Amino acid sequence: MTPKRAFFIAFLVSLVLTGTGASLVVVGIVTPYRMLTLTVLLMSIILISQGLFTLIWMLYAWENPKEAKKHTSPATYIPPALSFTALVPARNEETVLGDTIRAVANIRYPESLKETIVLIREDDMPTIRAAQAAISSLNLPNVTLRIFGGETINKPFALNLGLRYASNDVIAVFDAEDEPNAELYHIVNTVMHNERADVIQSGVQLMNYRSTWFSVFGVLEYFFWFKSGLHFFTNIGKVTPLGGNTVFAKRQWLREVDGWDDTCLTEDADLGIRLTAKGARTRVIYDERHVTAEETAPTTMECLRQRTRWNQGFIQIFKKGTWRTLTDMQKVTALYVLLSPALQAVLTLSVPFAVYIAFTQKLPIATSILSFFPFSLLMLQLLLYIVGLREFTAAYRLPFGVSDILRVLAFFYPYQMLLMFSSFRAFARELTGVAAWEKTLHVNAHRKLAAAETY
Repeated sequence: MTPKRAFFIAFLVSLVLTGTGASLVVVGIVTPYRMLTLTVLLMSIILISQGLFTLIWMLYAWENPKEAKKHTSPATYIPPALSFTALVPARNEETVLGDTIRAVANIRYPESLKETIVLIREDDMPTIRAAQAAISSLNLPNVTLRIFGGETINKPFALNLGLRYASNDVIAVFDAEDEPNAELYHIVNTVMHNERADVIQSGVQLMNYRSTWFSVFGVLEYFFWFKSGLHFFTNIGKVTPLGGNTVFAKRQWLREVDGWDDTCLTEDADLGIRLTAKGARTRVIYDERHVTAEETAPTTMECLRQRTRWNQGFIQIFKKGTWRTLTDMQKVTALYVLLSPALQAVLTLSVPFAVYIAFTQKLPIATSILSFFPFSLLMLQLLLYIVGLREFTAAYRLPFGVSDILRVLAFFYPYQMLLMFSSFRAFARELTGVAAWEKTLHVNAHRKLAAAETY
């Protein structure tokens, strides 16, 4: 039995037994003591399954180095054939947008085969002025600004508008703070041709690992996700929950699925599941030399809002039910991705309760021992983060010292608490019908880091 199938079966069985046990207590067949034992046992099974599955995908690239190497950038490029339209939606991004427009426009590829469309709402004059200044300095006819109105204020609405204007073969999505690699179009053109790919997710990496108390964890999450996790889910689970940028999709496929869902807060992951359901061939590329550089949220509150949006978006996708049209193994993958933030929140919350129960309740020895397994897996994640930080800094030639290890040790659990609060906040927003897009502030921290390292 594969780990994925074991996880799926354990999850379903635990849910069924938990509901059955609660019913038996209500009718008086099972005593509260036995119900506590059963609850601890079942919760441990669920959390152990989730924790093991998380460790499996985090280590996939290192356990399968030959497989991971297949998904790096091609050594040689074929001649340019496909044409590219880059969509760059922006709102309240006057600080970073000019640099991004120049970076996207400077991707090395024949000018006749590429265009860049910047998308900004009419009520955002500072960002409009920043875009106009950058476009004017470039003086390129294939870099244009589209100003739009409308009641909907979110990224997928802007992307769908850009899709109408796009005229090239492949649609590329970049966020307003992105620093894409100059070889990206050549890489995607080559891979799409050689492997008949319809959709490509290329690597994205947060860079500013020392900016805030929590930034190192965001950096490591991206490092493990794009280097290992996406390969695992694409190769083994046959589902690719796309990221928010550095996504390349053939225009006809986007039109086949009617573009992005502008009611969904994680329109990227939703698009990936819908494209999978339609049969699009998706490829993941990760190569440290060619990632798109980004930054973490600049403040704790910005991070909380960002993670709330992602978690609520996963809830929305789960409720939509597109995942039900997938194959059994694809369903396992989709459910894990969509439910993992909630399960991780329960795992975080379970730690103090496990300690409390261990010292105050008399439970069978086997149950008590099993109840500490989720905590042990959480500590393994902590250890893996420290090792991953060493790998990240080595890969990107960044400094690594004892202070970085101490920061991970000191703030690992507070960061898990932050993620837990974001999950609870997402559920509260969804239950109360609040679905407004909470924008994340960007301050160019990744570019400042690059400038400092260059200096």
